[in-house]
Amino acid sequence: MAKKTDQKVKDTAIKPVSVLYRIYIFLYGVYLRLFRRLHIDRSGMKDIKPPYFLISNHQSMVDFVAAAMVCRRDVVSFVVSTHFFRDPVLRIGLKYGGCIPKRQFFPDLAAVRKMLRAIRAGQSVGLFPEGQTCYSGQCNDIDPAVGKLVKAMGVPVVNVRIRGNFLTAPKYAGGAVFPSYSIASGSLLLTKEEVESLSDSEIAARITEGLAYDEYEWQRSEMHRSRRPRTLTGIENILWLCPKCGKEHTMQTDGTDLFCSECGYRVRTDDYGFLKNTDGTPAEFDTPPKWFNWQKKQLEARLDAGDLLPLTLRGRFLESATGDFSEYGYGCHGEGTVTLDKDGLTLDVTRDGEPFTYKVSPGITFNLTHNADLWAFDIPGNTKEDRDFAFDPEDSRDMMKFVQIWVILRERYYS
Repeated sequence: MAKKTDQKVKDTAIKPVSVLYRIYIFLYGVYLRLFRRLHIDRSGMKDIKPPYFLISNHQSMVDFVAAAMVCRRDVVSFVVSTHFFRDPVLRIGLKYGGCIPKRQFFPDLAAVRKMLRAIRAGQSVGLFPEGQTCYSGQCNDIDPAVGKLVKAMGVPVVNVRIRGNFLTAPKYAGGAVFPSYSIASGSLLLTKEEVESLSDSEIAARITEGLAYDEYEWQRSEMHRSRRPRTLTGIENILWLCPKCGKEHTMQTDGTDLFCSECGYRVRTDDYGFLKNTDGTPAEFDTPPKWFNWQKKQLEARLDAGDLLPLTLRGRFLESATGDFSEYGYGCHGEGTVTLDKDGLTLDVTRDGEPFTYKVSPGITFNLTHNADLWAFDIPGNTKEDRDFAFDPEDSRDMMKFVQIWVILRERYYS
């Protein structure tokens, strides 16, 4: 059975069905223009012809539609997490849309071969190098291996810059939409000659620079008001540490407010997405990215002091597999603990009633993805079984803490 499901992913079509692709992008594009005020700037796309390698920042689940609209007449095969191909219904649309399945943050030679085949057939390929939608409104870390991948493609690189999609539909908000204003624009980032002449690291640096953004700094210059009242519900899973008393597991939300149940510290959002004190003055961390970055510094200090690791969490053990897509793309197969130390993470759980241990190192996996519906973090699983794992901690606010520590370990010991 495992071989059969694995083969289904490998046989996924490369070339999109052009008519269906265009109809879908047109209809979804109409919705985005009317209800999310998406604007498209194609002025930088003049004289750019396929095949090219498209990269884009990743703010929301509709970014691929915005990127496709920037390309207009060109049909692009987008690289999509293998996880989504396990949905029996969604798989059909992805297949005929020409999407290429890839395991996130993990070497996937099969996906690279499919990208190369598409490029050699004259088809453009689209990739979101952040690997997942952004956490707090600023660019996630970019895997330096993207330079080597672009070098292998050997075609020009187009950069699609998307702004406003995070503020319109923040990942933490659980699907809530706050219609405001967003824009997607495209331009040539690297010519074919530059791709051929630059080193892998130089290409990666250009891509990292081209993708860098802070949604809230962009908003300071734009100041687009939301059409409906904003809320902070769910943001406590991202901003999990109180900046006043330093306590964990105490941040809670109540509509427009984020507060600490221990010391009473409280901030609220305005119509533009900025955080204010209760008297209306700017908060110490007036944007989620500032707060998020401060949390990382606190974790680094704890690591230096020797009181951060090992970290052990209790929770549910989940798996993502074809035919096992019952709970936000996962099925629960047991429970137990996950422990994080300098060597990586160790799952020690029950799997369908049997003891199961599994280890992953930051030296192999660049990052951990996260599921914003379950507030679980995803773990690359068994390739032969075509399965990925996830762990759903008892306290959802531990999820992002775990992911942030993983980034620190990668930077400290595996760069």
